[in-house]
Amino acid sequence: MAPRSFEHRLYITMSRTSHSLAFLCRGVVSALASRLECISNCCAIYSFTGIFFTLYVGMMISKQPLYIKGIDSTNQEITKESAFGAMGMFIFLFSSSVVYLCYNKHHDEEHDIRSRGYMRPGSQGSEVGVTSRGGFRDLRMSDYQVEMPPSASNSPDNTSDDEEDEHIDLLS
Repeated sequence: MAPRSFEHRLYITMSRTSHSLAFLCRGVVSALASRLECISNCCAIYSFTGIFFTLYVGMMISKQPLYIKGIDSTNQEITKESAFGAMGMFIFLFSSSVVYLCYNKHHDEEHDIRSRGYMRPGSQGSEVGVTSRGGFRDLRMSDYQVEMPPSASNSPDNTSDDEEDEHIDLLS
């Protein structure tokens, strides 16, 4: 077997390294994706406090710049724009976190209901999840019909009504 060239060894090393990095990134992404609700809560709280802090700093720069060291009339506008720009980023982060939390809350409730088996697809289409053109469609809550499991009070084995009738007959 002929010795491998430097380029070939470099290629093998780079492909092994890229495979290892891809495996590591996949693990990190799946770990983060499973904890998105907690991360979203943390980002919402952090950005909420950040909005008020940058608002306070921006107002201090615009109204009373002499209380902040290093700000004079030459750089007052730039620093004010930077503070309010950071506030805009905090507002975006807060709103996206709240939107995710609201979406995730609705999605989790729907998943819990479906996983309990209380809902089954309605017979609106010929097949569940298939449109008339043959394509697939997403199932929504309106496509399901609610089926509640029988309760203990409605079961035929329950004789509480008969016992009450016997008790009334004995009294009369």
